[in-house]
Amino acid sequence: MLLIDHHGAGVVSIGLNRADKRNAINVEMSYALEEALLGFKYDTEIRTIVFYGVGQHFCAGMDLKDFFASSTLSPSALAKAKAATEHWRTRLLREMPQKLITAVNGYCFGAALPFLANSEQVFAHPDAVLGLPEINFGFAPGAQILKSVSQKLNAKGLAYAALTGRPMSASLAKRWGLVHQVSPEDPFARALEYAREL
Repeated sequence: MLLIDHHGAGVVSIGLNRADKRNAINVEMSYALEEALLGFKYDTEIRTIVFYGVGQHFCAGMDLKDFFASSTLSPSALAKAKAATEHWRTRLLREMPQKLITAVNGYCFGAALPFLANSEQVFAHPDAVLGLPEINFGFAPGAQILKSVSQKLNAKGLAYAALTGRPMSASLAKRWGLVHQVSPEDPFARALEYAREL
């Protein structure tokens, strides 16, 4: 579910690795993210963590089949998985002592946005598409996601994303504060280069 690589100089990359599902976060990946972040949180040799998506997309958000009504998990197992997700998404990302950097290409929706909100730098490809599409499926974005994203995305951008469900381009996300740099160069390569310079 994750590709974890050490690049030397205290730099680690974590790749979301469900390319065939546009790296949508399922239960297995969510547990893996919680475990990885807990492990790195207390590793004093790690200075910087770079997040990226394997393949053409960063992350299409949560895997609806795993986390909602169509889930095949028992109610207790689903509740446990949701608790683990909230743990890394709302607490661990915010509490990590390392500098966090995110590289965005392709889709970056919903539950993927807290990665960006907690990152010191976000590098995006011009073709990246970001947003909070939940309203298009009949429900509002989670309160914790909105709280996290509001740390970076300005009020106009947050209202646009949450109330319309329309995607925003990388350049628009930069204008509204969620993305720091937009370039046609490989965002993961640029993120690693930046991480090594810190």
